[in-house]
Amino acid sequence: MIHFNSDTYQVVYAGERVHLLPKEFVLFQFLYEHAGRSFTREALLDAVWPMEAPTDRTVDDHIYRIRRKLAGWIHLFRVETVRGQGYKLVRRAPESKDNPLYFDEEFAFDVKRLFSRYHGLGMGAAMQLLSENREVLSLPGDPYNDAYLRFIRGDFEWLLTIDHISLWQKLTYAVYIHSLIQPELAATLPYFVKLLAKADTLEWRYDLQLSLVHLYTEAGRPDHARNVLEAIRQEIEEFNSPSFKAVFLLQEIYLAIWTGKLETADAKLRECDELLISHPIKRERGAYLVAMAMLLYRQGDIPAARLILDEGLETLRHTEFLPHLLFSLNTMLRFLSIHECDETYRLAYQRQRDQLAVRYRFEELLPRTEHLLIKHL
Repeated sequence: MIHFNSDTYQVVYAGERVHLLPKEFVLFQFLYEHAGRSFTREALLDAVWPMEAPTDRTVDDHIYRIRRKLAGWIHLFRVETVRGQGYKLVRRAPESKDNPLYFDEEFAFDVKRLFSRYHGLGMGAAMQLLSENREVLSLPGDPYNDAYLRFIRGDFEWLLTIDHISLWQKLTYAVYIHSLIQPELAATLPYFVKLLAKADTLEWRYDLQLSLVHLYTEAGRPDHARNVLEAIRQEIEEFNSPSFKAVFLLQEIYLAIWTGKLETADAKLRECDELLISHPIKRERGAYLVAMAMLLYRQGDIPAARLILDEGLETLRHTEFLPHLLFSLNTMLRFLSIHECDETYRLAYQRQRDQLAVRYRFEELLPRTEHLLIKHL
């Protein structure tokens, strides 16, 4: 599977990286994600150059350069010219390999544990690296991990349209995607409640409940947030997961900050810090720093809050867990908007969020996500 790095405009396969120009990158990614479908030049212009007015020749030139730059990957795909219409990308099925590792159940189990371990440590970049080099390393495929990797790198459209994951798995991803891309917090809350009420055996039940706590907190319903926390407190303890424990503490911290209980928030932050020293989970460390910045803002120490906030969001960027970065960025923007304590930083980070919205096409994703959720929930 080809991996797309939208930060560097690089496409990656089996450790080989090819750098494309920005519009080449967007055009190739669009065709690759819609493999098998024919697109007219006009449709490609609308998809890749929506705010510009280039000519049909622009598409032809970019297709020529994509073919030339990625000629070494002809065994993976081909970009065909559709006479009288435009272009389509056709993926080639990988050749079967006579490798005993593909049939080794113990090896497959070890690989799954490795992915799980990287996830538990918040090491999204390592998970992506394994995925990018799967064929070279003879790693077996895992549909669950494949879907999750799509989620953490922001391939949201794929998750909403693919057919080979279960409906409940798709709906779980959909409610999270909706919470990350929609502008109104209250719009997402009912979907979380409905999903949890309809499916008692969701694999992500604890994640959904902890997210529900956060939504209740920011929606000004602290009693509901406390009730959910108390309902799952013992289960989280018994689960014996440092990551879940850290997220649980973070939700307690957010609740304390939003309700003005700053001493409680400070005590919980120290507890969370001790946990993350013993269990260095980069993803949760980033969220912890964002929570600390919120407390510093409430205490009136704006210079310190800015330093910690920058560090926290930068930590989250380096983990390459896009949903977690968006979650913390959205949380911070709502906090700064409500408390009006640092308009300069709010505007700066709003611009970053707006750039992500354009890059990952939030405006197009929102109606698709809502259609899926309304239809099934």
